[in-house]
Amino acid sequence: MPDPTSFCGLMAALRAQQTLTFRALAAKAKVSKSLLSDLETGRRTPTVTTAAAVDRALGAKGTLEAMADAERRAALWAEAGGRRGEEDPMRRRTLLKQGGGLLALGAVDALSSRLSASESERIGAHRAIRAAHGQMDNLAGAGSIYAQALDHHRSITGWLTSATSADERARIAALASDTGGFVGFLTYDLGNPELAAHHYRTAASHARLANDRSHAVNLMGQQSRISADQGRLDEALTLTDRALEIAGTRAHPAVRSWLHAVRAHHHALLSQAGANDQSHAKQADVDLHSAWTLLDVAHDGEVPPYIGYLSTAELQKWTGHTMLRLGDKNALKRGRTALDEAHTIWPSESVRGAAEMLTSSASIHLASGDHEAADAVITTAVSIATATGSARNLRAALAVQTRLATT
Repeated sequence: MPDPTSFCGLMAALRAQQTLTFRALAAKAKVSKSLLSDLETGRRTPTVTTAAAVDRALGAKGTLEAMADAERRAALWAEAGGRRGEEDPMRRRTLLKQGGGLLALGAVDALSSRLSASESERIGAHRAIRAAHGQMDNLAGAGSIYAQALDHHRSITGWLTSATSADERARIAALASDTGGFVGFLTYDLGNPELAAHHYRTAASHARLANDRSHAVNLMGQQSRISADQGRLDEALTLTDRALEIAGTRAHPAVRSWLHAVRAHHHALLSQAGANDQSHAKQADVDLHSAWTLLDVAHDGEVPPYIGYLSTAELQKWTGHTMLRLGDKNALKRGRTALDEAHTIWPSESVRGAAEMLTSSASIHLASGDHEAADAVITTAVSIATATGSARNLRAALAVQTRLATT
């Protein structure tokens, strides 16, 4: 049977639930039987109009329409590494201004490429561009900035090939690891995990060239998230084990805190899967304790830009993720408290990321039997994921919404 979290799978499930023939559904949706058959078997993808018509006919309340939109976005970016988008400089600056008056990107672009500028000026300008791209992603989603971020990263790697000394290569490689890791995250959020993993691995090689232990292990942690999401849990755990082993006590405490939080979630997933339940559940708790302990010192001094998102709200989110997977009554209560706290203090500028936090919150409400609270939260999560074009978040949110509708 098709995946019920895909458009065709959910369409099939809803049609079967209502015992509708293709003829009956065609009459309600006002589309042909053959098209409906092709949609349900996945031979064709729906247009915006068709998806909306089928959604209304099956009473899906926007879920099918949103799922079709998520799948279109994922397909659009499936070969994102080789795609280029037209850039409207005026639109770009207007959006950035609406997001908080970030900076005049045109002037920074000019400075970053001016041959007469000093190396430190050029690096500073590139870091400013990277920061602006990150804020744009948080506000409007990966699709709003992907083409620019990819172009920017390519300009950095091009500069790296022309470096004439080891010191210069190390400094530019540090920049390339940051922009490359960011492109990896954007690619993952837009629905292409394989290409994202490639970007992460390349960025890690640049981090090692820059002798940046902290960023190298951070990127290993990012790769482990992809492995976990694809069900390769042992591989995910091995990656975080190795990352923390390399990190030792020398990697930045913010990175180590985040790695412990991610590893806690991997252990919880393994516990949920029935692999040595008690051992993995206990280790998840140990890792969460380590993550919170390290957070206390994570912001002493300068925090690397690639881990600047680490905060109390972020760790509360990961605590909620982990407790949800552990699933017993006490864990669910603890997770609900953590996610309620994350919801309360979630930074207003992190729009895209709110969808992931709210999806976990809805899941934990659903697991606790509070369907009304789950419904309210997941509706917001779907809206945010749709508005920011996050295929990854939208797929997860729609899966929860589907479970809620069929429970």
